[in-house]
Formats: sequence, structure tokens, C-alpha cells
Amino acid sequence: MYFILYIFLSVIDLVSSAPIIEPGIHLRNVTNKHGGPYKRGLPFNDPQVTKFFQDANSKVSWMYNWYSTVDNAADSYEFVPMLWSDAKSQTDIWGKNMDFWVHLGPGTTHALSFNEPDQCGNGGSCMLDVAKTVQAHRYFMEPLRKYGDKVKIVSPAVTNGVGDMGITYLKRFLDGCNGCQIDAVACHWYEKATNIDYFKKHIQDVHDATGRPVWITEFGAAGNKAEVINFLHVVLPWLNQQDWIERYAMFWAASGYLLNSAGKGLSEVGRVYNTY
Repeated sequence: MYFILYIFLSVIDLVSSAPIIEPGIHLRNVTNKHGGPYKRGLPFNDPQVTKFFQDANSKVSWMYNWYSTVDNAADSYEFVPMLWSDAKSQTDIWGKNMDFWVHLGPGTTHALSFNEPDQCGNGGSCMLDVAKTVQAHRYFMEPLRKYGDKVKIVSPAVTNGVGDMGITYLKRFLDGCNGCQIDAVACHWYEKATNIDYFKKHIQDVHDATGRPVWITEFGAAGNKAEVINFLHVVLPWLNQQDWIERYAMFWAASGYLLNSAGKGLSEVGRVYNTY
């Protein structure tokens, strides 16, 4: 991501530390319930912190962790698996983990393809060759068609970068993956909290360029607390009102972001995101 992404933590190290859990083994406190009708999601690395968001007024209904499985997270949200990249450490367990989550409880309803293949660093999976990304998506995501209408497939999530990144990359991917089952497209957005018009325009541009429902699997607004809260007061109702925006998730459930500095509860921004 261009602009101010340097202020956000890298996701690469977080993904590499995630546990591998073989399906078929009993997992503690894992039920994969569907959390309700809301679009709002929760990105996290530490599953324990998801429980801070369990509130009678919470608008969160789903969660993800840039990985294909989780243990000991809050049991009131739907877990959505992601195939972060085409690295062997990710792909070797992808099929088994997907099968586990599809059949657990009411089952996961979506699968997320690669994370930021259009950039290297700052959490991007660095799959700059679009043709190779298409090939990997066909090989690892297309087999999910076997689940029929039960599971929808979401495109790789692109940055809001310019040039060959962002929407340009996404359009090239969709052109190359002609015939693929792409039920929705995913994008990210990072910029100043005062740039609300740019946020709305960029998300609208993603939809207009692809003609598909949109998932915003990461968005971050840089600014002081008052600016970020004002940003949320404006964009959360807007996100909920657009019927072509299926789901969205603010970055992220960690200290200094949606959690307080001690990491033991929600920050003021986190409380607004959770319940507003």
C-alpha cells in the first residue's frame, strides 16, 4: 500500500506464527457459529482477543486471521479461512482445513484467496506475476467448487496502490481467470482518516471496475483518535447501506488499534467499531 501503510504492522510475521491444526482433531472452544446478519468483521492474530468484542450490542459477525484455521477464538463469529499465498506451508494444509471448517457447525460460507499479491512487504504475499497468481488460484481455489452453493469464493485482496497495483492488478487477475468462480472481489484501503471521500470513491471504483460484490478485508484510517472516530461515524453507516458491499473489516484487533495499549480490552476506537 502506498501512502501511510508504514505505520501499520506487517502481517507476514503474524501469519508465519499461526498454528497448523489438522482437521479431525477435537478443537477446544471451536463451534464456528454464524454471528448474525451484520457485514462487519474482525481481523486478528491472537484468537483470545476476539472475546473482547462479545457484547450484546456488537455488530461483528465474522472473523479471519490471514490463515486457514484457528483455535480458542470467540465462538459467536463465523471464521472465514484465507489462503494467504501460494507458499507450500500454506497450500499443504489448505484443502484439509477448508474441509474441516465447511463441515463444522453450520459451516463457513466463504473462502478468501491470496492477501495483497500486488505488493511485497507490509503484509503482501508478493505474487507480482498476475499470470502465476491466476494459475495458483485456479489450482487451489477452483477445487472449492465441489462445495457447490455452500461456499462462495472471494478474489485475492489487492491494495489501494496505483500503477500496476490495486484495481489494475485486480482487473488483470479477473481477465486472466476467465471462467473462474469469483463470487466477490476483495480490496484493502489505507489513508488518512480525513480522506473520507477518497475511501468511498475507491471502494465504489472497485465495484464499478469488476461488477462484483465487494469485501473490504482491511481498511485503516490514520489520524488522531477524534479523526478516526469521526471517520467511523461516517463510513460505517455508508458501508452498511451499500447492498453491493458484502463484508468489511477494519485493521485490526491488536494493541494501539482496536485494542487498548495494554491489549486487555477495547480501545475507544475499538468500542466504536464494535457497536456503532
